[in-house]
Amino acid sequence: MGNSAIDYPWLPSNVTAETLVKTGKCVLHNITLNGTTTVGDILVYDGVDNTGTLIATITARSAVQVSIQPITLNYDCEMATGIFVTVTAWAGSCTVTYK
Repeated sequence: MGNSAIDYPWLPSNVTAETLVKTGKCVLHNITLNGTTTVGDILVYDGVDNTGTLIATITARSAVQVSIQPITLNYDCEMATGIFVTVTAWAGSCTVTYK
């Protein structure tokens, strides 16, 4: 039986604003919305800035998304260039896990 801390070394990054999470090839595993104080959108790009390939648009625009926390979204997709997260009118905290 393996050691899950070694076999699945997902690295966490807490995101509260526009952030370059990772540069280079990697796997985007999960995004967990920890809390939202202002509704808006979270955009995730395969790239080092917002000119990369758009991978996900997480729309957190109603009181429902603000009140249901945390929620985890599973992606498990290969990123060729990196992980860049930007936000539009959103304020809160999310955790991006990757390796």
